[in-house]
Amino acid sequence: MRYRDNREQSAELLRMVLPLMSRHSAAFHPLTYAVWYEYSAGVNQPLRAAIDTRTARGELLDDAAVQSLFDQYVAMRDVETTAKLRIRIQEVVEEVGQATSAASEEVGRYNSGLGNAQQKLQQALDPQGVASLIDGLMDDTSRVLDRTTHLHQSLKSTAQEARRLGLELETARGQAQTDPLTGLLNRRGLELDVASNHPRGLPAGVLMLVEIEHLDKLAAQYGHVLADRSIAAVAQIVVSTAGITAQVARLASGEFAVLLAGTSPQLAAEQAERIRAAVEKCRIRRQDNESPVEAISVAVAVAAVTDGDALVAAIGRGEQALRESRAG
Repeated sequence: MRYRDNREQSAELLRMVLPLMSRHSAAFHPLTYAVWYEYSAGVNQPLRAAIDTRTARGELLDDAAVQSLFDQYVAMRDVETTAKLRIRIQEVVEEVGQATSAASEEVGRYNSGLGNAQQKLQQALDPQGVASLIDGLMDDTSRVLDRTTHLHQSLKSTAQEARRLGLELETARGQAQTDPLTGLLNRRGLELDVASNHPRGLPAGVLMLVEIEHLDKLAAQYGHVLADRSIAAVAQIVVSTAGITAQVARLASGEFAVLLAGTSPQLAAEQAERIRAAVEKCRIRRQDNESPVEAISVAVAVAAVTDGDALVAAIGRGEQALRESRAG
């Protein structure tokens, strides 16, 4: 678990964070809160030092500054945590191997001792010799039993440790790769996912970029909370319209990427039109009086992806298509 503060402690941090956020120009979105929460809680000293340096120069933190701080000091902390967890998991595996090896050596010595005892029993032994042989076998059996018990306890403890580390690893990976507002992969998460599942490059298909138009104007007119609600609403529309086989990620503030493997540009263009139409029908309501704001719209660009294409190249073509669409 990333944060271990209880309800009372987190409530006190909330009272500390809100005044800090209000002094700066960044929107009141989850990234801003995360940055100031870790600053106030004192759990991220590099982040605190970076913010103190900026504020000492009289800088006000805007959305770009908060995004930069989050990426460098919050998200990267999860990446570092992931690396440390991977190292610890490897250590756990090695500990199991050492315990198993020690038990195997003890069993081997025991088997050898049994063979020697069998040979001696085939010889004429006096009662004292038989008693001595039995005592030796009992000692060997006791040592093997102790070693086996130790191995059992070690394996049980290691299994519990492995489960705990696995959960922490999944949590750290999710936090580092997931956009907190929409629940989608962020850009880094998309890059890592593609690298893991398609090490030789993207499969042939289409990359679609969806960008909310005039998002800054919307935030200025109605506030950042409503702008965030608009981003979340568009994200839901893109996911539901693109289909279950599509891979959707939030690349930037109001920009989404949709990977459609095996889809032709013609079919992607039809999907793009459905996304545009669905967004235009969407109405986001203000919280103060429940009145709907003016219709939001999106620009959509479609870029063909060839087999083995690099993700960054495909995104570059998609963004060029967006620029041409806005200019034309």
